[in-house]
Order: sequence, then structure tokens, then C-alpha cells
Amino acid sequence: MVSIIIISYNTSRLTINCIRSIQKTYPNGEIVVVDNRSPDDTVQQIQQEFPSIRVVVTPENKSYSNAVNIGMNATTSEYSIVCNADVEFFEDSIERLVGYLQTHPRVGVCSPQQQYPDGSWQYSFGTLPSISESIKDMLLWYGVIDTLKRVLYPRYKSWDCPRKVGYCDGAVLAIRREAFVGVGGFDEEFSFYAEEADFCYRLRKAGWGVYFQPRATVMHIRGASSGAEMNMSEKAIQKLIASKLQYVRKHSTSTNVSIFRSFEILNCTWKKKLCRLLLMFSSSTKLRSKMKMFGLMEHYYKKSL
Repeated sequence: MVSIIIISYNTSRLTINCIRSIQKTYPNGEIVVVDNRSPDDTVQQIQQEFPSIRVVVTPENKSYSNAVNIGMNATTSEYSIVCNADVEFFEDSIERLVGYLQTHPRVGVCSPQQQYPDGSWQYSFGTLPSISESIKDMLLWYGVIDTLKRVLYPRYKSWDCPRKVGYCDGAVLAIRREAFVGVGGFDEEFSFYAEEADFCYRLRKAGWGVYFQPRATVMHIRGASSGAEMNMSEKAIQKLIASKLQYVRKHSTSTNVSIFRSFEILNCTWKKKLCRLLLMFSSSTKLRSKMKMFGLMEHYYKKSL
């Protein structure tokens, strides 16, 4: 049996839609909802709509990592899909994810291609935070690649193939239990962001593969499952910066942490100035939002010195 573990918090409607998509596309899976002590009626709504589905309420709303560990410990399946509540599965997506793990016994985790509700491309994996990653990002390498993917999608999808990645985006993770247990699950010291990067790094260090499987596709309303206040608000940016630095501190030397932080400050400063320059020729609201975001990121990186 395959277990599908949905992490929910104040998302009754989204969680119900997620469950329906699983029942429609993978009816034999075991569905477990781990609710992070939602103050709304999420638990009651799920129990009323799906009385046979197991709902596990966490003792406290500690973190996403804690909820994942609780969900994995509540199941015994060899393969598990851990997902956010704001995800809906398309036909054969779960089968293709699990099938990839079954046919590749040294792969510990894999992720599907995510797309927005309008069918447009969405990033589904990333590179691990590092000095080289900061330099590439500062040179707009990732921005150019992602823009090309976005423009060419979904035609690009037919050219894409499964491949090794730095880390799988935590919105949907197909996990092999043996690998999960072997590295001790998720590190609960990560309260929000970077927990999947840390998990994937430890898997890779232990000899497990971390892969992207584009043949499996899901819809993801990015940001909805964490609430509007976490949708790249100032609070979200502050937590993102803190988590990235926490990751680098855990897996690198103090010298590398200082260098990484310096490059990230340069990166944010340069991108903020680039947005300001582009705004001389455009009144784009999106550009203004990005300039504000890079300014806040620069501020919090400097504040962490």
C-alpha cells in the first residue's frame, strides 16, 4: 500500500479538494491527514465529508517538519507521498512517482512537475543553498532558465526527463521509507523553509538519489497552504532568510557562512538596483513588488550579520 500524507492548517476546502483528487486518481492509496491544530473547522469538515479517512491532530503547531514526521510515523507503507493541502493530483501522477521509486531502488525521494491552476509552469525543485548557487543566481542564471521553461511550457514538458536535482520542492515528495528512516526523518529544528533542502542533502550524503520526475504532474496553489501572511510577506521573507542561513550554518564552515551571506547581500542589492533601473522604462506593479522584496531580503541578510 502507498500512503498519501496531507499536511493541513486552516485549509478545509483545499484539503477536501486534495483528498478528492487522490480518490479519483489513486483510489487504493491510504490517505492520512495531519492537521497542525487548525483553529478553524478543518478537522470537523474532513471527518464529516470523509469519515473513513484517518485524521491525526498534532499535539502542537510546532512546524511542517514535525507534522511530516508525525505523518510518516503514523503509517507503515514502503512508499509515501507527503504533500501540502493546496495540491491536486492529476491522472497517473501518484503511480508515476511511486513507480519511479520502485524501478530505481537507490532513489530515496522524487518530486513531480508542479503547475499553477491556470496550467502554467511552476518550479518543482532547486539547488542547495551554497556560495556557487548565490553566484549563479546573481548572474541571473536561474532566472533565465526558469523564464525559458515558463515560456515553453507545456511543450517543454515533452522534452523533459527524470534527473538528479539538488533538492525536491516540499509541496509534494514521494519518499522511500527505508531512506526516510535511515536519515532520521526531517530535522524539526527547521521551523519553516529549507527543511526539504536539509532532508535531501542528508539523503544524498547517505548515498540516496534525489530526483525530479516530470512525467508526474500536479496542480499547486503555491502559498495557499501556509496562509496569506506567508505568501512572501515581510514575515515570510524574514523566515526564508533565517532558514537559508540555518541550513548553511548546519552544513558548512563559519567562513563559508560569512562568504555566502556576503554574496546574498550583493545579490539582493544588485537585483534591487536592476528593478529600479527597469522601472525607469516601465510602471510594472510586479517590478515594484520585486524591488521591495529584494530590499527586504537585503535588510534581513544585513541584520543577520
